[in-house]
Parts: sequence; C-alpha cells; structure tokens
Amino acid sequence: MEVTCVEQRAYIKIVITRGRNEMECHSEFAEALGNIALPYRTVVVRWVGKFHEGRVSTSDEQRSGRPLSVRIDLARAVIE
Repeated sequence: MEVTCVEQRAYIKIVITRGRNEMECHSEFAEALGNIALPYRTVVVRWVGKFHEGRVSTSDEQRSGRPLSVRIDLARAVIE
C-alpha cells in the first residue's frame, strides 16, 4: 500500500495534537510504514517544528521557479 507524503504529514499533525513527542511519532511511523516512512530528520526537524509553530496545512507550499513540466518538455526537446 502506498502512503503519500501529505498523508504522512497529516498523521504527524494528529499525533502531535494528541501530545506525543517526536520520537514517539517517528517510532509509530517506522512500525506502521517500514522503509517508506519519512526519515526521522524530516519528521522532527521539518514537520513537527512547523506544526508547533502553528502551521495547519499538510500540503506543500507554493514555490517560485520554473514548473517541473516545463523542464521535462525542454529536456525532451533537447534530446530529440
């Protein structure tokens, strides 16, 4: 079964809301998802911190730069 990053972030948000710490959160991840779980550093440093700071969204934020599809199209044109 595939679990997306957004779904994993939602789980992190729920676990933190329930009062669990970072280690408990990641331990449950590793137990449930095995090698597809987000790395400990990603869980602790990035997402737990963001949720403690008040972030509510689990989706990626908009970033500046060229969209991926443009880069792929360009790469195809160069190869052809």
